[in-house]
Amino acid sequence: MGKAAQAQSGRDRARDARLKAARERRLRLDPDQVAREQRIDEASVDVEVAWEERAQAEQAIADAEAATAAAIERLVAEKLTVKDIVQLTGLDQATVRRLRQLVAGEDTGEDAGRPAAAGIQVA
Repeated sequence: MGKAAQAQSGRDRARDARLKAARERRLRLDPDQVAREQRIDEASVDVEVAWEERAQAEQAIADAEAATAAAIERLVAEKLTVKDIVQLTGLDQATVRRLRQLVAGEDTGEDAGRPAAAGIQVA
């Protein structure tokens, strides 16, 4: 490392140390600021965690809908009508039809990359 680079590195370290000291002095002048910054940090982390949990819940919904759709198709393969499936499962007719389309869309690739809609209604 050359002398110029060493000098710049030394100036950077000195500046960082001064910034840290200035921040500590400022925080001593305003102790409420420390608590405020901690509340802000905690709220920010809470947002991130909740959003990750939301993404996991959306995936769980998509997985549950796919499993439900596959089971409905097994019922259809047994020659049950949509009306029979509604009576057996407690799902409403619109939901049964939507889930059947979900399976049909997967066969044709129409829904590829699109998340399944949430909101199965149980009668």
